Amino acid sequence: MKKHLYRTLANIAIIIVSLVLCYPTIGWMMMSPERKEAVKALRKAEDEQEKRHTYWGDNLLAVKRWARCDPDFSVKLGLDLQGGIHMVLGLDKDAVDKLVKEQNTTVKDIQQMALRKIQRRVDEFEAKEPIISTVGDSQIQVQLPGEKDVDRAKTLIMKVAYLTFHIVSGTDETTKVFNAINDHFNKEFIPYLSKPVRGSFVQVKPENYARVRRIVEQAAQVPGLIPDGKTIAFSQKPNAWDPEQVYTIYLMTKDPAMTGETLSRAMARTDTSSGAGWMINFENNAEGAKKCREVTKANINKPMAITLDGYVISAPTIQGVIGASGQITGNFTQEQASDLAIALNSGAMPVPLKEDFTGIVGASLGEDSIRAGVTSSIAGLLCVVGFMLVYYRFAGLVANIGLFVNGIMLLGAMAYTGSTLTLPGIAGFILTMGMAVDANVLIYERIREELRNGKSLLAAVESGYTRATGTIIDTHATTLIAALVLMQFGTGPVQGFAITLCIGVLTSVYSSLFITHAVFNFWTDRGWLKKLTMMSLIPHGTKFPFIEKRMIGFIVTAVLIVIGLVSFGIRGSNNFGVDFTSGTNMQIRLAADTPIHPGKVRELLAAKGFKDATVQEFSQGGALNSNEFLIRFGDIGVNEAGAAVDGSGKPVEAPATAAGATAAPDTISSRVQQTLAPLCKVQEPNQVELKQVSTVGPVVGAQLKKDAVLANVYSWFFIILYLTFRFEYKFGIMAVFAVVHDVLIAVGALSITGRQISMPVIAAVLTIIGYSVNDTVVVFDRIREELKAYRGRGYSLLQIMNISINETLSRTILTSLTVFFVVVVLYFFGGSSMQDFAFVMIVGVVTGTYSSIFVASALVYEWQRRIKAPGATIVGVKSETTPSTRRRNIPKNRTITEKTEEPTSTQG
Repeated sequence: MKKHLYRTLANIAIIIVSLVLCYPTIGWMMMSPERKEAVKALRKAEDEQEKRHTYWGDNLLAVKRWARCDPDFSVKLGLDLQGGIHMVLGLDKDAVDKLVKEQNTTVKDIQQMALRKIQRRVDEFEAKEPIISTVGDSQIQVQLPGEKDVDRAKTLIMKVAYLTFHIVSGTDETTKVFNAINDHFNKEFIPYLSKPVRGSFVQVKPENYARVRRIVEQAAQVPGLIPDGKTIAFSQKPNAWDPEQVYTIYLMTKDPAMTGETLSRAMARTDTSSGAGWMINFENNAEGAKKCREVTKANINKPMAITLDGYVISAPTIQGVIGASGQITGNFTQEQASDLAIALNSGAMPVPLKEDFTGIVGASLGEDSIRAGVTSSIAGLLCVVGFMLVYYRFAGLVANIGLFVNGIMLLGAMAYTGSTLTLPGIAGFILTMGMAVDANVLIYERIREELRNGKSLLAAVESGYTRATGTIIDTHATTLIAALVLMQFGTGPVQGFAITLCIGVLTSVYSSLFITHAVFNFWTDRGWLKKLTMMSLIPHGTKFPFIEKRMIGFIVTAVLIVIGLVSFGIRGSNNFGVDFTSGTNMQIRLAADTPIHPGKVRELLAAKGFKDATVQEFSQGGALNSNEFLIRFGDIGVNEAGAAVDGSGKPVEAPATAAGATAAPDTISSRVQQTLAPLCKVQEPNQVELKQVSTVGPVVGAQLKKDAVLANVYSWFFIILYLTFRFEYKFGIMAVFAVVHDVLIAVGALSITGRQISMPVIAAVLTIIGYSVNDTVVVFDRIREELKAYRGRGYSLLQIMNISINETLSRTILTSLTVFFVVVVLYFFGGSSMQDFAFVMIVGVVTGTYSSIFVASALVYEWQRRIKAPGATIVGVKSETTPSTRRRNIPKNRTITEKTEEPTSTQG
């Protein structure tokens, strides 16, 4: 303990913090439905209390909520697991018509502009991984997971966020105008105004606000009553805790001196000047800074009203020239300041939005699918745990301890960062755990090698950890680079995946290098561990000529990629599922006396050709038991014969019509009615009420697809840079080529088998990218090590590469097996919702293992063989004169030529 005091203390502290962060999530998951409702009701009551927010008060409330496992502190669940809020927002028709005329644009363009603004606001809001898509030409639908802060989310999304700055008139001019209004309206204006307690602006009490505002609106219609170039504006509604419950009325310039269009960034910060409340710091771009300097220089010592959507937030007096940055103060709460900053950063809405309707939707996956996915994920993880125990014995037990701690750390970090957990996310979480044993396998194979070379157990353990550390850092660094780039340049689900991947990489490295090492030290320091036994998958001294067989690998690779690309090209847009294509939304109600499970609706639709339909329970008020459903499915067109076909081109089967009955017109709506009629009390199509049918745009828009592709390209570029720094540029380029190879084969296999790309498939492809790079770098790291170890002993590059691949073969197969266990269990037992995800992962694991051996290393060799100049150094060997200090069981007087038998390899 004393020998490793600081490491022990750090491990204990991290485990305690992780358990503290995990506690609310675990408690919430184990809570009964009744108890959950009680906790939600208590939180709502606390939020509705009208009180001023203070630092200590807010923190005390946070501790209380943590203690009762409030969902605020737990990992958030996605729409597929818990449902949430469904809103349909309409574009203001008059504003749209005006904008179309003024800017010569189209309604569709305006709809897309509003969609992007909403996506940006929701991305920065606490509701993660929403569903946002267009509906028809003039509506946008938004689904947010969970039921927290519905009003706040609605207000934020619908806020126009048009920020303007106006110069406020002086007291004399204001008094003159207000007197004129008072005279015109028979002395019915000034009596309802109040003199300010402090300051110089006239105020209005809440009970008089409606009357005064009505008179101001009428005065604006009287020519000359309000001077040209002037307007009257009111402040926002006062907060409940404000000492003065009044509105303030301003006379100011009608045309803004500046607008918020030049803002480059807005940030919510505590208001240090008042000692309480929050404010917004903003920064202007170069154009805005220039304009701000001109306006403030010309109006020093004059008040400047800062208005948002026509309401004055604050009216500070200009004390000096302001340029690139400034502040917006207004006695905001933290949430108000944060939401305003989000709205300002996203920019103003092109037109006002109106709420067409809002309802509650259930989970997009049925309880059976969720249960199957979670159960199979846990079963897959148990397979990994069991395999490690059988194969590595005591070392496997240590690895499983590290795996458990890694899971606690990962879950705690996800709760702290507010990550959202979807069903593919659960599978990804378990998959990350399966991949986490990769580092332990590396360490244990190194320990095996050191024991084979005659070292004591204690020395072998220490040397194994030391020698494996560099490889572990390299493999995880490349994955971390990819995740950081995806997090920076990606949006929506891609960004969410990247955050989870970053957390998983860091926790995996820490648990494998520090937690398991501490457990080994605990046993070896006390003499409790006398020997370490392990099974052996690959016989010691295996000498398979991988590089000599490279042409076979190249041919197989080319054939698989070409077949996949041809299939992908033939299917075209049919490769993309409902998440990526436009489709149909239906709001239906089934006339039945008993509640109908959404799984039955989904099952009947799938049986009649409506593949991958999303079915959610729906209610515009009350509980989700009204037999109303929201159904979404992809494009369904007609073939040459006029029959309805689904996205893959297969006919949508028409349900049988009862003998003697008149068939409904052959439309998609009628087919859905006929398909679901058996669920109704009276099994007739007219018992399926179509409350709304509309065309919806893709959930994953063109911008998100573009961001995802660019993020991957950027990540590959930075991986090349890192591997060039650590190895040589040839290694970096070929590692990325292997990644592209794996992705192309996985997507090709998806296309050949008639499957479609969906968001879970995208998550699987992103996982494959990280996995493939990890596997390839391990092989490269051993090649670099062997090049130095065998330098000057007469070995050729081909022989050294074969030695390296054979030495890492055991590790490559073992880590592939641990991940393979998880994805195979997911595929066969995870339900239909997980099959595509698991299928892509199975293909990716196989091709990732294959490409690390037969593609990446072979291409590096081929590059070196074809372009090496006379006298050039062997790839990967730097111009060093000092021999390697690494000891190997190689006779010093032994030299061989390229035809000489290869040296005996060691497993590691």
